[in-house]
Amino acid sequence: MIPRAKVRTRGWVVAGALFAVGAGVLLGGCSGVAYPPTYTEQELKTRCEQRGGWWRGSLIPGYCEYQAASLIQAP
Repeated sequence: MIPRAKVRTRGWVVAGALFAVGAGVLLGGCSGVAYPPTYTEQELKTRCEQRGGWWRGSLIPGYCEYQAASLIQAP
């Protein structure tokens, strides 16, 4: 007959090992995926110009500059 303390300890060891394996699979499975950019530079430039901005992609990649509304009405 196996003492209850050994059975209980073995159960905690198995549960801890399964938890560690599950966490490793979850973290390792998602870390290697490379996602492409959502929009290309040309699409961002077109969208910026349609909304009245100035495309500064040559200076700062992906940057569109807008003039503040309060500055338009300034004397």
